[in-house]
Amino acid sequence: MSVTGLYIHVPFCFSKCDYCGFYSIVPQESYVINRYLDHLKKYIDKWFKLDYISKNIKSIFIGGGNPTMLGLKGIRFLIETIADHLDLEQIEEITIETNPETLSEDIAGYLAEIPQIRLSMGIQRLQNDELILLGRNARINSVIRALDTAFNSFDNISADFILGVPNCPSIASELQKLIEDYPFKHISAYFLSVEENTPLQRKVDDGKLQDPNDIGPEEMFAVAEVLEKHGFEHYEISNYAKPGYRCKHNLGYWNNDDYIGFGPAAVSCINNIRYSEVPCLDKWLNGTSPEKEELSLIDQRNEYLMLHLRLLIEGLDLDVFEKKYGLQKEDFYKNLNRHISSGELIKKDNIICLSNLGMVMANDVISDLFQ
Repeated sequence: MSVTGLYIHVPFCFSKCDYCGFYSIVPQESYVINRYLDHLKKYIDKWFKLDYISKNIKSIFIGGGNPTMLGLKGIRFLIETIADHLDLEQIEEITIETNPETLSEDIAGYLAEIPQIRLSMGIQRLQNDELILLGRNARINSVIRALDTAFNSFDNISADFILGVPNCPSIASELQKLIEDYPFKHISAYFLSVEENTPLQRKVDDGKLQDPNDIGPEEMFAVAEVLEKHGFEHYEISNYAKPGYRCKHNLGYWNNDDYIGFGPAAVSCINNIRYSEVPCLDKWLNGTSPEKEELSLIDQRNEYLMLHLRLLIEGLDLDVFEKKYGLQKEDFYKNLNRHISSGELIKKDNIICLSNLGMVMANDVISDLFQ
């Protein structure tokens, strides 16, 4: 048993973005955050009594929500709680997410003192009307202020962007200027998806907004061209990094390493058993046990295939895949060869990778190879 990643979910935001399907709430009183932190400490203290949890952890990811909504005092409490159990000097990467409007100079100064710190900023779009369309709280002036604050303190900074926003031009030219002005080490660029029970879904269902699923891949290719021209490697479908700056924590997920998650809606996977914390702060505070799901061999096989095909450079090693899961059914090889012949997959020796065409229809290509 080797748990290599620790994820902590901070479920607080100033407001809920129209597209967001992650569990988050807007805290009405400050004591709500204090209750969360107190319970989180008890939870972490309990779990780290198990020796196997702590000894192999290589990466920590504090996500949300918006973790910097905890404020300096809350962030310090959280980091010190983790440091009670882990030697932070030995952790290979510690990521904390932030939205621009809550990254203050004092928070940045404190975080910058943490070894191997990596800041991930949710920017999403670079025009105010597009941020408003997505229901974002930040505006471009606060984005620029936060970037100036961040780059005065941190070396390793990542930014998230959303592609395929209806009625919006490509972000590619604005992104090019941004990465020329600021030395980002990592960029994530995700297509907008319609999550259930969100304002975005209601707008699409009511015909007030075009379905993002009907928007073509042109913006993705334009963004990829800009980033690759500026020295970023396109190493995962939605992720680009300067050499040596891939997200180590997410690589753990994509390589099927075991991980543990704390906080409401957090997920752990240990020895092919997935534990899902309840996506409700009150229930989590009251001690509701996580749901437990034992992954079948077919589940494990399908997840392994899907995650490795998302890695555009390493891809899926057929030799390793067959050693782990045996020779596959005839339909697998038939579908595999069909996608290779149609140019959606590329085969080099025994390595299978998605092509540019395959990335556009990755879900369909990958699901064709499932059992």
